[in-house]
Amino acid sequence: MSHVQRRTSTGSGAPRLFGVAAAFNFGVGIALLFLRPWLGPLLGLDVIAGTNLVLIDLTAGLILLFGYAYARLAIDAVRYRPYIPIGIGGKLVAVVSAAVPWLAGEISWRLPLLAGADLVFVGLFVAYLRRTASLNA
Repeated sequence: MSHVQRRTSTGSGAPRLFGVAAAFNFGVGIALLFLRPWLGPLLGLDVIAGTNLVLIDLTAGLILLFGYAYARLAIDAVRYRPYIPIGIGGKLVAVVSAAVPWLAGEISWRLPLLAGADLVFVGLFVAYLRRTASLNA
């Protein structure tokens, strides 16, 4: 059994959980970068132009960076376990960033609905940390 197989074969579900999280982040990040004309109207985003392009590209880059961290966790959740609380924080920032303007009536429900997936991942990541705490003690 290889080193990688030993690290991910604990029955913890890490490869599936973090693999799906990575795919989700990669999908959103790539869509923000390359499918903006289609994604903008779908999510109710205002037209993005000028210097605001820098912010959307930065956002997409950070989403992709988190996706990379989740991919590393899918491969070796023991070694990269410290990434999990950072991922939880990042996903909570995404949820709050979408929920606050929606609750204030400033944006439609579409973006918070997408961010709802991040809230599900928060719950799954926390459950994973609790379930595997004894494996990493």
